[in-house]
Amino acid sequence: MKVLTYSYRDVFHSSSLGLRVRKWLVAFPFVLTGLLWWTICAWLALLSRGFSFGLVWRVYGPIPWPSLTTTFGFPAAVLWITGLVGATVSWLFACIAVGRMTYQQLKGNEFFGVAEAWRFARRKLAPTVVPPAFLAVGGIVLALILLLLAALGRVWTPLLGPVFPVAFLVSLALLYVIALWVLGLLLAPAIVASSSSETLETMFEIFSLQSSQGKRSWWYSFLGLLLSTAHTLALGVFMGVGALLASWALDAGHAGAAGRTLRQALAWAPRVTRALNGVPGVLDALCAGLGLRPSSPPTAYGSLNPPSTLGATVVAAWMFLLAALLVAQFLVTFATSQTASYVVLRQLKDEQNLLEEDLEE
Repeated sequence: MKVLTYSYRDVFHSSSLGLRVRKWLVAFPFVLTGLLWWTICAWLALLSRGFSFGLVWRVYGPIPWPSLTTTFGFPAAVLWITGLVGATVSWLFACIAVGRMTYQQLKGNEFFGVAEAWRFARRKLAPTVVPPAFLAVGGIVLALILLLLAALGRVWTPLLGPVFPVAFLVSLALLYVIALWVLGLLLAPAIVASSSSETLETMFEIFSLQSSQGKRSWWYSFLGLLLSTAHTLALGVFMGVGALLASWALDAGHAGAAGRTLRQALAWAPRVTRALNGVPGVLDALCAGLGLRPSSPPTAYGSLNPPSTLGATVVAAWMFLLAALLVAQFLVTFATSQTASYVVLRQLKDEQNLLEEDLEE
């Protein structure tokens, strides 16, 4: 069993537990599943708005992102929401599996398998998803009440006097529910992974953490986000340098062939913020600085012969998988730090050491 100090230092120490190939294997399939589900729903949403296939491909790239002009309207809004919900469920499933593996590591069991983590996550998906979903519904109800009060105030101005205190209380309740919802999304997988709790127990634990350990809960989650970002950036830089070295080695004596292949491969890269009313994306800016600004795939591939097209397509597929691996690394580090955080918070809140519990698998 790992020895913990039951302070914020355990969050830092736990980040090293995220550097495990088994955890990447646990998270990676569900990162790909979430991306695929989002892509399908996003394409259907844009096509339902009347965009042609070629226009979506040229403007938004292979993985579209919503903009102000494409979000509203039926059925586009429903499709965007469906994509977001499906991707979130995939994310939470992976977080449960990684969190359970981390909990077993903290207990000293380094041989907890990938299949066991997936089975546990499948059984405990509902206790993880239902509490944030319930809080989201509560927030929507409060928002509708607030809109109704605003409508009453517009109907007859004297009503503003008695309506304002009620609207103020509803607004405070709405802000509180939003805070609980965010905390639930951040910590529900760790709660379930560490305590095998059911739906009502998870809901109660979210309220309990906010009321008795609210500052630490948010502080530890913020530290987890920072550590996850730092780990992901470090891995991204390492992989980027490796890609440049490989490109230089492959290009030796080929008169820029590797560079041209890379330029064509970048045409398939998702340009997320291009959908946000033309704001240049990070990838676009990076490629522009390198002189490799990607165009749309039809334009980029127009002058290539079949062998070059095949090579660029394979490189693009590898780039996509590496990008998904970076997302998986972020997820793994964050889920690991959140699990360690909850073990610490539970000890501070209830004086209960979860690492000494003998929970069912």
